[in-house]
Amino acid sequence: MARARTINLWRQLLFLAAGPMLCFLFMTLPPLSGLTEFGMTCLGACTWLLVWWITEVLPLPATSLMSIPIFTFLGIMEPAKVFAFIGHPAMMLIFGATLIVGVWKESNLIERYAYWCFNLPFIRSNPVRMVFVFAMGAGLMSAIAPNIPLVILFISISVAIVKSCNLSADNNFTRSLCTLSAMAPMFGGMGTPLGGAPNIIAIAIVSTTLGHDITFWEWSALGMPLCVLILLGCCAITLLLFPQGKSSVHIPQDYMKQKMEALGPVTIYEHVAIWIMVLALIMWCAGPQIFAFFGAAELGVKMNAPVVAVLMGVAAFIVPVRRDQESGKLVFALNWDQAVRNIGWAIIVLQIGAVAFGQVLLDGGVDKWAAAGIQSLLGDVPSAFVWCALVLLTGFLSQIILSIAIIPLMIPITVGLAHLYGFDPLLACLSVAFVSNLTTMFPFSSVAVAIVLTSSEGYARAKDFIMSGFINTVVITVLTFCFCYFAGPIILG
Repeated sequence: MARARTINLWRQLLFLAAGPMLCFLFMTLPPLSGLTEFGMTCLGACTWLLVWWITEVLPLPATSLMSIPIFTFLGIMEPAKVFAFIGHPAMMLIFGATLIVGVWKESNLIERYAYWCFNLPFIRSNPVRMVFVFAMGAGLMSAIAPNIPLVILFISISVAIVKSCNLSADNNFTRSLCTLSAMAPMFGGMGTPLGGAPNIIAIAIVSTTLGHDITFWEWSALGMPLCVLILLGCCAITLLLFPQGKSSVHIPQDYMKQKMEALGPVTIYEHVAIWIMVLALIMWCAGPQIFAFFGAAELGVKMNAPVVAVLMGVAAFIVPVRRDQESGKLVFALNWDQAVRNIGWAIIVLQIGAVAFGQVLLDGGVDKWAAAGIQSLLGDVPSAFVWCALVLLTGFLSQIILSIAIIPLMIPITVGLAHLYGFDPLLACLSVAFVSNLTTMFPFSSVAVAIVLTSSEGYARAKDFIMSGFINTVVITVLTFCFCYFAGPIILG
């Protein structure tokens, strides 16, 4: 035990020192071909942050905050410019979205939705149907709600079901539910910009590198059909890896009914939560058209995704749901304590560091240098091959490197190669952003997998994620490239 603690200490000290040492090594080396001295400094600073992100030697938000003193100390970026990223539209989108989802959580609507799925007559104690409903329910819900709370919810449901069925950790039904508890929310999260932090970061980096603000509709028009296809493919792969056999596993319907009955009838609070989300979705998808119909086209242009998110999130503070019996005052859908509890502060801080990271790569010309280097390696090859290679590379890098580091690195490179090889930069960036959600193999790179392994009471097994995650990554990256390459131009025009 003492030896293990000593090893962990030295390992932590090594990683702490490795970041700044590599940074100053780059600064002292002669500039690489295609980079200036300033570019080498930018490359060193980004390497410093990347090492700390990958090794998680500090909490991830803390590493992101370190970008402010690091970039300031090295003379790369003024503090005011980094601070300005707090007001970036992407930050406001996640701020408002977490307020909206907070109403869902506080009203128990998310929990009701989950148990409703499992009470559907379609299941009828059939494990194959159960796996299908489980994956689609978790995946589609994660398209409009942060995936980490859903991972926690669905692994809790999985453990309860497995215990009620008296199943072992080796049972294929157990293995299916445990792996899908992490994978389905992560894969479903690519459906809309609200599905996870990588999506918001990708939108921010694309806005910086490509000068194009990806709308909610643009992302969702590609993301939702792709999300459904991927979830169906994930179900098929899961059932092939963990066949359920001919005999059905008894699914405790009584337990499911008891959970639903314990929630009672749908409350006014839950109705309010539903309508806040519905109105937000309508405004995100067709806001400009609606305002134009009523003769307010200029106002409709201003009602972009971040503004709508903040508007509907703040609306929860003034929508009454009941009257307090003791004080007689109105109780609203959200109060400040609930808001503080649900706002994704850690995600916002992570994004600030990630966006600053991407901006430094651009300012130092590192993206163009990396793109030129990849081009020299690939040579004269078809543009579709380059695009596919970028998607595959991003998908597999996401298994070992955190998405918040992958996206600021890969999207600028993708834009550079798109201009060099002549393929669509927006569609290519979207495909790269989609596959950055594939972190499902290892607990050190996937928060979702770490949550499942630590919360499953011994039912989940790490080797199942490695095997299933590898196959899913291969299939999903190829499917994502094909869908964006062939269907993207048709859907987005």
